[in-house]
Amino acid sequence: MAKYVYGAVLRESEDGGWWAEVPDLPGCFGQGDTFMEAVESISDGVETHLAALAEYGMPVPAAGPVVAGDGEVVYVYANTDTVSLGEPSMSAAEAARALDVTPGRVSQLMREGRLSGERTVSGTNVTVASVEAYQASRRSAGRPKKAAMA
Repeated sequence: MAKYVYGAVLRESEDGGWWAEVPDLPGCFGQGDTFMEAVESISDGVETHLAALAEYGMPVPAAGPVVAGDGEVVYVYANTDTVSLGEPSMSAAEAARALDVTPGRVSQLMREGRLSGERTVSGTNVTVASVEAYQASRRSAGRPKKAAMA
């Protein structure tokens, strides 16, 4: 799991609302009708930008200090992991539906190492590749037999 903090510059638009940019991530922009909407937009934009960089195998630029005389500087936090960056994933509920099991069974399969994923504050993500591999594996129906007592 990687954590990033980038400085963003927010400027009031002449037409009303706010727009934002992250100087360390060229092409990363956001906007909103209010200051806080613009902050939320640029925060989401940073995570999306980092995911796109990872998907195309590009390096993540280092963050530096930001100074802007013509706008407000805020720092946004992006929390990423290998599941959300560079590898397609789905929620545990989506994985459960795809596998026709309960979400609890998805958690159990993750603990057993049969599914790959990560639990975060916002929920559990499971890699699409691990779900597909589990679907393709041969499994016997029902519960495994207990060992006979001697």
